[in-house]
Amino acid sequence: MNRKIQILTIALFTVFIYSCSSDISNYTQNDRLPIILPDYSGIVIPPNIAPLNFIIKEKGVAFIAKFSTNGEAPITIENKNGIIDIDIKKWHELLAKAKGKEITTDIYTKEENGKWQKYKSIVNKVAEDDIDNHLVYRLINTGYVLWSEMGIYQRNLENFDESVIIDNKSIDNTCINCHSFAKNDPKSMMVHVRSTHSGTVIYSNGTLKKIDTKTKYTLSAGGYPNWHPDGKHIAFSVNTINQRFFSKDIRQEVSDAASDIIVYDVEKNTVTTSPKVSTNSRENLPVWSVDGKTLYYISAPPVTDYESQYKAKYNLMRIPYDVETNVWGKADTVISTKTFGKSITFPKISPDGKYLMFTASEYGYFTIHHPDADLYLLDLQTGKYEKMDINSTQTDSYHCWSSSGRWFVFSSKRMDGLYTRPYFCYFDKTGKASKPFVLPQKDPEFYYSFLKNYNIPQLITGAVEPLPIDLRDLILGKAQPAKLDATVDTLYMKSHLKKKI
Repeated sequence: MNRKIQILTIALFTVFIYSCSSDISNYTQNDRLPIILPDYSGIVIPPNIAPLNFIIKEKGVAFIAKFSTNGEAPITIENKNGIIDIDIKKWHELLAKAKGKEITTDIYTKEENGKWQKYKSIVNKVAEDDIDNHLVYRLINTGYVLWSEMGIYQRNLENFDESVIIDNKSIDNTCINCHSFAKNDPKSMMVHVRSTHSGTVIYSNGTLKKIDTKTKYTLSAGGYPNWHPDGKHIAFSVNTINQRFFSKDIRQEVSDAASDIIVYDVEKNTVTTSPKVSTNSRENLPVWSVDGKTLYYISAPPVTDYESQYKAKYNLMRIPYDVETNVWGKADTVISTKTFGKSITFPKISPDGKYLMFTASEYGYFTIHHPDADLYLLDLQTGKYEKMDINSTQTDSYHCWSSSGRWFVFSSKRMDGLYTRPYFCYFDKTGKASKPFVLPQKDPEFYYSFLKNYNIPQLITGAVEPLPIDLRDLILGKAQPAKLDATVDTLYMKSHLKKKI
């Protein structure tokens, strides 16, 4: 390189470095927290999460964000647009240093007169416990337009990689939903397909199969699922579901005209049920206890008229059941709507068996369209329950525990009242949840323009194994019919179905 050019290059580089290293030593202190979006302040952070990128929503001609822990400040970002895009490598190095401690974020803004001001420091804790590193969800438009375009996706929570599991464009735009995993394990997965190419796709022990769980003695194919802890059985509700559209308040309602509970044996390809969980009432949304000896579910009275179908209130129930002997116990009411006053849905039990989280609203079970839907926590040891502090004035609904039980994810419309986004909370050993934070995105303004709902967020411990092309080919093929277990009282079920249908 020519000597003069070399000197000029060094000089220009020095000027560039100097111009990007503003003197902020004489700042004015602002005693409030800065406004940042998304709001990543006062939260507990997983030590393996992707960068929490945000935009500074304060006036200024220049912005600085400094991230520090233990007196070290390894990350400093300065720009003129206030968009804080954190280097992923530096972020994970910072998280490793801050594990079990805190990360302090200091925000500075430069006014037009050239003076800097510093806001109150944002302090976030970094947990000792990792979060399951993948999130699975369905992306779907609103229920009014383009609802037939949907797909199930997975996101690596340690970075911003998103990949498709199955997109319904490849399977003639049929409906795909109700993805479920056994104990957050991607090696035991199921996906339900409705309408065209209907069937239940099950991935277990490295094998894919498509099953038709409908029998002539059950209402429908298995709908809302929950895996038994042994990974060999799946409890389903079988439902007759209707949708209604209204001109005000709750614009769309999904209601349950009739429902029972069945249990599917993955290895034997058999379906079983009992008059105890196939009654005139509407038994729905089964979930296993941690030891696999009890089924929790919700139940509403039978439909008597138009309004009673969608304005029903659901009790929380449980019934002992032994999958090995196929013996059912006696159903018991855990929380009655008569005393609680609200309708209960989406029961989910923590991995340690101590707590049951559920959603409650004024009525119904499909609460994603209910602004009054809130999360509650039931202590299974004391029987006491309470509304959780994490709720908003908008819909807070479907939820899923992590494999450790130290984290959970839930669907919320708190951002704009229109679209569901996944929010995460740390759950400590005393049963307290931290302030929720939304799924981080590479572009912090992502949610301003993304017009799809995140549906049924599920935390899993690794990436889903089956390839989209394998799932597509299986779904386009024929379903293998399940057999009815020989112990099922077919005379009762035949009579029961005549009454329900």
